[in-house]
Amino acid sequence: MGLLIIPVALRAVFDRGELGLPFLTFWPSLVFASLALRLRYAAVFALLAAIVSQRLFGGGAWFRDMNTARIVFFGLFAMSAAMIVTTGTLLRRSVRALAALNQQQEMYNRELRHRVRNMLTLIQALASRGPKAASPMDFFKEFSQRIEGLAAASDLLQIGAEAEGRLPQLAQQTLAPFDRSGRIQLSGEPCMLPGTSCIPLIMALHELCTNAVKHGALSNERGRVSLTWFIGPDGATLYVLWAEKDGPPVSAPSREGLGTRLLMPQPGLEGVDLNFDATGVWCEFRIEGAKPLPA
Repeated sequence: MGLLIIPVALRAVFDRGELGLPFLTFWPSLVFASLALRLRYAAVFALLAAIVSQRLFGGGAWFRDMNTARIVFFGLFAMSAAMIVTTGTLLRRSVRALAALNQQQEMYNRELRHRVRNMLTLIQALASRGPKAASPMDFFKEFSQRIEGLAAASDLLQIGAEAEGRLPQLAQQTLAPFDRSGRIQLSGEPCMLPGTSCIPLIMALHELCTNAVKHGALSNERGRVSLTWFIGPDGATLYVLWAEKDGPPVSAPSREGLGTRLLMPQPGLEGVDLNFDATGVWCEFRIEGAKPLPA
C-alpha cells in the first residue's frame, strides 16, 4: 500500500497527470517492489499500479477508446514492467544466494575450527597414552603409524553437508594402525553416520585401541577384539559394540584422565556404556541419525 500511496501523492502534488505519462512516478516503486517482494507480489503490484495510475492520471480506463496507438503503448508498458520485475527478481535472488553462501562459509569455518581442536585433542591423547615401545625410535615409529591411520580415517570426512562417514570403511581406516596381526574383527551392516558422530567415534575407537595395546587384549599374543554394529528397529539408532577377549585380567583405572573423557556421552555419541569386566573390556556406543546403506 505504501508503494502505491507514495507515487499517487507525489503525482497529485505536482500536476495530477496534466503532463501525461501517468505511470511516471510509479516506476521507482515498481523497481523497489521487484527487489523487495516475491515475483508474484511484484507482478500484482505492477498490475495494480497500472490500473491506479491510468484511472487517476491517464484519462480513464486504458481500453475505453481502442486504437492502434493505445495497444502499442500498452504493449511497451507491459514489456518494460516485465523487464523491471524480472531484473529485480533475479537481483533479489542473487543477493539472497550470496547471503546464504556467506552464512554457509561461516558454518564451514566453524566446523573446520571444531575439527582441528578435536584432532589436536586426539593427538594429545595418543601421545599421553602412547604405544609400548622399547626405545624412542620404536615409539616414534608406532606413534607415526597411528597418526597416519587417523589421517586416513579423517580423509573419509568432508567439510559441510557431506560430512558423513561410512561403516565399515571408517572403522577399517581407524583401526588399521593397531591391527598389524589381524586380531580385530569387524562385523556389521553398511551404514552412514551423521557428520557430528564421525570424529567422536574415531577418537573413542583410538582410545579403546590404545588401551587394548597397552593393557588389554592386544597387549599379549592371544587376545582379540571384535567390533560389531547394527541399526535398531527404528531405522536410525546405531549400536556399536567393542568387546575384548583372551587378554590379561582387566581392572578399572584408578583415576579419570583425558582418555576417559573420550569414552563418555557427548555430542555425536548419545550413549556410551563402558565396562571393565575382568575377562575383557567392552564398550557400547549409541549413535542417533544413522542411515542404512545397500550392501
